[in-house]
Amino acid sequence: MGEIRILSDTNIPRVKEAFGQFGTVSTKQGRDIAPPDVERADALLVRSVTPVGPALLQGTDLRFVGSATIGTDHVDRACLRERGIPFAHAPGSNADSVADYVVAALLVLARRRRETLRGKTVGIVGCGNIGGRLARRLPALGMTILPHDPPRARVAEAKGRAHPFVPLATVLDEADIVTLHVPLTTDGPDPTHHLVDAAFLGRLTGGAWLLNTSRGPVVDGGALRRARTQGSVSAAVLDVWENEPAHDPALLEVVDVATPHIAGYAYDGKVRGTKMLYDALCEQLGVEPTWGGTAALRPTPKDELQCTPPDPRLSTTEWLDHLARQAYDLRADDAALRAIPNNSPEARADAFTSLRKDYRRRRELQQHSLPHTAVPSAHVRAVEEGLTIQPD
Repeated sequence: MGEIRILSDTNIPRVKEAFGQFGTVSTKQGRDIAPPDVERADALLVRSVTPVGPALLQGTDLRFVGSATIGTDHVDRACLRERGIPFAHAPGSNADSVADYVVAALLVLARRRRETLRGKTVGIVGCGNIGGRLARRLPALGMTILPHDPPRARVAEAKGRAHPFVPLATVLDEADIVTLHVPLTTDGPDPTHHLVDAAFLGRLTGGAWLLNTSRGPVVDGGALRRARTQGSVSAAVLDVWENEPAHDPALLEVVDVATPHIAGYAYDGKVRGTKMLYDALCEQLGVEPTWGGTAALRPTPKDELQCTPPDPRLSTTEWLDHLARQAYDLRADDAALRAIPNNSPEARADAFTSLRKDYRRRRELQQHSLPHTAVPSAHVRAVEEGLTIQPD
């Protein structure tokens, strides 16, 4: 096998370590990857910010395209098939990271609003890798789940199997909280572009919370801004934005938690994505994998991942929020995005991109531990199954 030339998004971690055995590895910011760059490559590795389609692939002779992401809406897979270019992505690689983000955001909202999560009903729209994890974790926080996933419901029904999925109308009529985990699609039986529009928001239970960590255009930003102003949505969390990276500063002003598309950016998940693409290229080239990936993660000193027991006199919400914040301080990501000056769209876009490029090394909640004897018995399930912080 001759050496191959690999072009990768700079934000794919440990890519030279993993792919160096195949040949030369060059990196470039994903938004800046252009046709002349791809013309010189045999393999292309991207994340969600690089649209892969006819415009990018003109004049290329690629042997492999990989996206280190769960979603693939940025990749024209039909175009790749027509050109005979093998494709791989990383489903599930950052699912724990996004689930961590949602749990942390719910605790932030509950603490700010002096409410408890126990007893609230959560509509999970999209129950794949991320939604499925939340369906398992949120009941440990005392929450009731309403899962909505039309494609999975249809598959189950076609096979004559019972399933837990409810209609969207049930979610809108009964959920206190709606969290979105769907791919971005514009056609087919379940289009999700502007799924959350004025009609969707207007039907929500009064005072509902909305969280979007899927794709920005799943939510009509103007409709959400009006719903927040009118009060039909009492709290909103956005990690993804229409017209990213030039986010809408007017929408940011009415959102309770706002972050620059980093929900899935835990280091463990990103390296897991690198490993999945590495294994896929090995299979394509007929090479035995030798790189360990996540098994070879450089260990973080134990004391850096050891949490301190919160004050037992705190309320349940405060106690859990205090613990989660030690492992992942979501408020820091919110503050960083809000610190971007409200100037030109180009400047906002550059700043948004920089926040993602220079994102700190955050670890998944499950990598953290807490002395078992320090967890009040009433919180054990919430810690181990909801936050997934492990007893030591």
